[in-house]
Amino acid sequence: MNPPVIDWTIYAHLPFLLIAVSLVYSATRHDRWDLILREAVGWVVRFGGFLGGLGVALFVLSSYPRLGPYAAAGFAVIMFVYFLISSPWFRRKKPAPVPAPAAPAPAPSVGAPK
Repeated sequence: MNPPVIDWTIYAHLPFLLIAVSLVYSATRHDRWDLILREAVGWVVRFGGFLGGLGVALFVLSSYPRLGPYAAAGFAVIMFVYFLISSPWFRRKKPAPVPAPAAPAPAPSVGAPK
């Protein structure tokens, strides 16, 4: 009797790949293990969040194909507002710092050689 074949898909390797890539990238930026692990966890969260959000969006669009135009219009509006807010034309500019007044020169002492 043959053992059952494990049906691994390419998605089963994704968590291991995310962890390996984030550890290698973090190790190129830091030398201490605590900093490497902190940066690696951040990368895993960012990658996982992006890919998970993309997967949810694709699942919703494939399950409800009539939502496609509405989703595209909503995404366009959100991106327009985001770029409008983050545009340098609409950001408040910080006032330039006022330079400190220069210290007065010390007065020459009496009887000092010239």
